[in-house]
Amino acid sequence: MIVPKRNPEVVWRLEKGLHEIAWEKARKEEEYEDLGVLTLMIQGEIHQLNLVGAEIWTRLNGINALGKISAEVAALFSWDPDEAEEAVLEFLRGIEEKGWVRLVEKMV
Repeated sequence: MIVPKRNPEVVWRLEKGLHEIAWEKARKEEEYEDLGVLTLMIQGEIHQLNLVGAEIWTRLNGINALGKISAEVAALFSWDPDEAEEAVLEFLRGIEEKGWVRLVEKMV
């Protein structure tokens, strides 16, 4: 079981107004992927995550396992659960390479 854990050096903030705008666009099936709704700062650099990235990021608490996170994201965006798990894992591996998270293998 993979349990993602945020790097405590990453400072982050959900941009509430933009987050709401992105959700409005998603509900209307309009383009929302390019809106940065969560700001991350690490080692003097600023990065932004879009709505999907933000929904994943806010669920990273060192307790939630990959399966729980991907199931919640699948439900939010009406995705196939298996495809969601692949997509979430790919996202997590990408941000792990940047040092923003650690993917910890835990025994059940």
